[in-house]
Amino acid sequence: VKVTALLVQRRVVVTGMGVVTPLGHEPDVFYNNLLEGVSGISEIETFDCAQFPKRIAGEIKSFSTDGWVAPKFSKRMDKFMLYSLTAGKKALQDGGVNEDVMEELDKTKCGVLIGSAMGGMKVFNDAIEALRISYRKMNPFCVPFATTNMGSTMLAMDLLQDGVWKYLSLRNNCRKPSLMASLLGPWL
Repeated sequence: VKVTALLVQRRVVVTGMGVVTPLGHEPDVFYNNLLEGVSGISEIETFDCAQFPKRIAGEIKSFSTDGWVAPKFSKRMDKFMLYSLTAGKKALQDGGVNEDVMEELDKTKCGVLIGSAMGGMKVFNDAIEALRISYRKMNPFCVPFATTNMGSTMLAMDLLQDGVWKYLSLRNNCRKPSLMASLLGPWL
């Protein structure tokens, strides 16, 4: 028995870019900082790390969800999900995809693909601390909010109008944009 697979060459077009990084929150700022060798590594300010031998990280500073994420989500979600929502919406805006364009899109051909090495660590850590007191103090969303796919899931749900959006989250070794684009191509 001979099985022949038909490979259809399809093109994936990047219509917009959005970033939320320690090197900047706009693609041109991020790119210029990369070219100039600017480091996004600095002393950790998010939490007290005096007990650790190393006290540096690539923290995202001066980040705001204003205009990108609804306030009710900003209060509940882990930062990694807020970064995903903001960067995703910035990419749509950069690509000229506004509400009118969104209404005309064939939702069966739309998808969200986000690469993330880890999920919501603050939500997970808060759940562990709450569990020390009582299981009743735990956030009921701690498990789903700690998974790596919640960034793409929340962005897809936030963009959902009248259709089913596909979403995919890639971990660790699958964060290269070219690999992500090649994986998304057959999916559309």
